[in-house]
Amino acid sequence: MELYIKQISVPGNSLFLIQEPSGQILYRVLGSSGSVRGVYALMDELGSEKARIFRVGTAEMGVYEIRLYQGDRLHVVCQKAIRRGSLLIQGKNWHIRGNLENRSFDIVEKGNVLMTHEPCWKGEGGFCYGITLEGEEASRLFCLCVAVIVDSAPLLPGRCMVPV
Repeated sequence: MELYIKQISVPGNSLFLIQEPSGQILYRVLGSSGSVRGVYALMDELGSEKARIFRVGTAEMGVYEIRLYQGDRLHVVCQKAIRRGSLLIQGKNWHIRGNLENRSFDIVEKGNVLMTHEPCWKGEGGFCYGITLEGEEASRLFCLCVAVIVDSAPLLPGRCMVPV
C-alpha cells in the first residue's frame, strides 16, 4: 500500500493528512501538543478514531504510547535529540533501519520490511513523505503512528515543525 503523509498547520484542524497517490484522504491526524504532553488521534475518512498517540516529554526526547481502536498497545521511546536520533519500539520485535534525521527509514521485523518512509515531492501537493506499508491493518496503523511521531519532531535545532 502506497501513501503520502503531509504535515499541515491549520490551528484547530488536522495536523497531518495521509492520502493515496490519487489524492483521496484516508486518514487525518488531529491533536494538541503542550510543552511536555501531547495527544494525537488518527482518524479515518469516516471520522472514526483508529489510533491514539500519547506523548510524555518533548518531541525530541519523549515516550509515546500508541493505542489502536481494538485495544492493542505499543510504546515508542524517542531520542531524536542525540546525534542522528533513535527510536526504540517496545511491544513488538521491530527495529528502525535508516536515518531518522533525514526521515529516510524503514521499520523491519525479522528481515521483513513493514514500512518504508522517505521524503518526496508530489506535484502540486508540494513536499511530503512517501510511505509504503505491508502487513495486516494493526501493523499498518502502528507504522503510520510511528511515522507521525518521527515527522512531528523538529528538523533542525531551534526550528520546530511540531504544529501548535
